[in-house]
Amino acid sequence: MGICRTDLVDKLAADGTLNNYEMAELLRYRTTETTSYIFQKALETKKKYYGNEIFIRGTIEISNYCRNNCYYCGLQRNNKFIPRFRLDENDIMGYCSEGYKKGVRTFVLMSGDDYYFTGSKIAEIISMIKSAYPECAIELCLGERQSSVYRQWFEAGASRYILWHETANSAHFKKIHPADMSLLKRKQALWELKETGYQVGSGFMVGTPFQNVTEVVEDLKFLKALDPQIVHISPFLPVAHTRFEKERSGNGDMVLYLMSIVRLMLPSVLLTADPSLENVMADARKKSFEAGANEVFASLATDEVKDYFNVYNKRHTRKNYSGDDVSRMAGKITESGNIAAVSKGDYIALPKKEKVYGQFNRAMRP
Repeated sequence: MGICRTDLVDKLAADGTLNNYEMAELLRYRTTETTSYIFQKALETKKKYYGNEIFIRGTIEISNYCRNNCYYCGLQRNNKFIPRFRLDENDIMGYCSEGYKKGVRTFVLMSGDDYYFTGSKIAEIISMIKSAYPECAIELCLGERQSSVYRQWFEAGASRYILWHETANSAHFKKIHPADMSLLKRKQALWELKETGYQVGSGFMVGTPFQNVTEVVEDLKFLKALDPQIVHISPFLPVAHTRFEKERSGNGDMVLYLMSIVRLMLPSVLLTADPSLENVMADARKKSFEAGANEVFASLATDEVKDYFNVYNKRHTRKNYSGDDVSRMAGKITESGNIAAVSKGDYIALPKKEKVYGQFNRAMRP
């Protein structure tokens, strides 16, 4: 048993926010009763906006080079123990072709902060994809760049950009990143992406070293202020050959709890069921859907590329990721009682109960 804080859940559902003390209380009293109730509310909220549809996005890992040296990340530049790769335009277009045949209508280009892929080079790739598949959405997850580069990619045809803030607390940020990285710069980049017109995604890790309740509250408050269209919350996973390789993994149940909080804070958000959850709990994706998630990533790359793109997961195996194939992912979604929305490209989710889909309208950008 324990203290049940359904009162705070109701307030969050009604107002979309709590003050810092109330949010901390909701996190501290994660009892069975409170958890069950917030999952119920999150699922009801998701269905108001999206029904039972779960969107599938096709990811293409284009490079595992990175200029940064984040203490938790397997792609950090000082990690000499992983083979590095970069895809060329033909590889990328080949994966897009295969994904399109499977029904994918959103392509996610993902890499470390690899400046080999210049603004012009990525813009050319975006133009190639949009020319071949004009109805498809292009989502980027390519790290921090200058605002002029964000604009260049947006004008080339990209409409979404994912940039995790990782932690909204500056002291915590410094403990898990090297001195040459800045939380202020990360936050500024997110606001620049919004100003440019992207549908913006952000998020953070749960259970990173030195993290406490106060810092998680800051993460949630920052997401509320940013008001992104996409939120991605994942458990911390220790990675071999990094500073934190001997630390414990983040708690999967807390990840689900936080996803439900985000669903009530940002009702129309696209909430991603992170594949890394499969490493800390069974049936993670199904449980994510029950907690309010409505988006999944399915890698379009070969197993070899997926093995090399080992960002967080020390225990990476193909068994963990065998569901990332589009058809298998669609099957998992159907088995969970939901609808696999593979062929949805850009969207607008308006703050009203009924579902609203349509092509991204630049005139309606933030």
